[in-house]
Amino acid sequence: MLILTDCPDDFAWPGLSAGDWARGQTRARPETDADAAPWRALAPDSEIWWSAEVPSPEGAGFWRRLIVVREAPASQFDALRQLCGDGWALPGPVATVALTGRGFHGHRGRVWQTAPGNLHLCAALAPDGMPAREALALVAWPAVAVVEALRCAALGGLRPQIKWVNDILLDGRKVAGVLTASQSQDDRVTLALLGIGLNVRVAPAVPADAFVPRVTSLAAQGVTADVAGACAGVLAALARGWADWRARGQAALLAPYREASVIVGRRVAVWDEDAGADAGAHAGGGGPTAPLAEGVVEAIEDDLRLRLRGRAEPVARGRLALLD
Repeated sequence: MLILTDCPDDFAWPGLSAGDWARGQTRARPETDADAAPWRALAPDSEIWWSAEVPSPEGAGFWRRLIVVREAPASQFDALRQLCGDGWALPGPVATVALTGRGFHGHRGRVWQTAPGNLHLCAALAPDGMPAREALALVAWPAVAVVEALRCAALGGLRPQIKWVNDILLDGRKVAGVLTASQSQDDRVTLALLGIGLNVRVAPAVPADAFVPRVTSLAAQGVTADVAGACAGVLAALARGWADWRARGQAALLAPYREASVIVGRRVAVWDEDAGADAGAHAGGGGPTAPLAEGVVEAIEDDLRLRLRGRAEPVARGRLALLD
């Protein structure tokens, strides 16, 4: 895996020393250069990069590029999607990290607060012949990977759980969130995109509401990992999860997703996707708007829809609040 960065001193990749980095000038790269296009999109103000070759985490050659920038001027998720839409040919699975930045967001444009010391990771890859019907499993893939990474000793050996559909919790507090998107053509997924925000050193000051009542960080849980170590652990888990998924089918993701769920057997309420933070202010007792559904979760179906006790139709989407 080739790492490109404008901040080698602030990104201590495991096993790399200061002398392993080679300095390069991006201005000298032609527009046709495979690495010039993403660099100019992700770090337009950085004319110098340092590069180093390292083994791809957990999976022979899975990750081809890791681009790390000190500060992203805008959402890297959106920049990657625009790059690929403009015809950039991926050299293989590519991951990006911003130590901090502006314009980051979660699902449906909800603001994601960045903080130095936390992991802001995005990735893009072109699946080989994946049927479009499997695109829904893309939501489970990064969520399960974060759970698996946090269970490893290097990241604390913790016991994270998944709150439907894409929040990662530790002791009921949100520590990470994931974002996914895909593009399809002729019933085949041609592009998969993911974003992962993981609170490593800092628990951002997020106003509490029914959907995100509390937040935490790995540091608050006693974990001493830094951004580079957390990145290596998550990339390794993503590579393992992808290999299992492609070898064994969606069950390789759905089983651990269900096993890590914090909602099965619990009473929940689900509001519309566009519901504001105040929608669930009086969850279970009537609020500014009524929830779409309310009840005890009996199961998570193969397409990640929720089956609620006593409700004929499963819940396909929405913002979920735990009521007990």
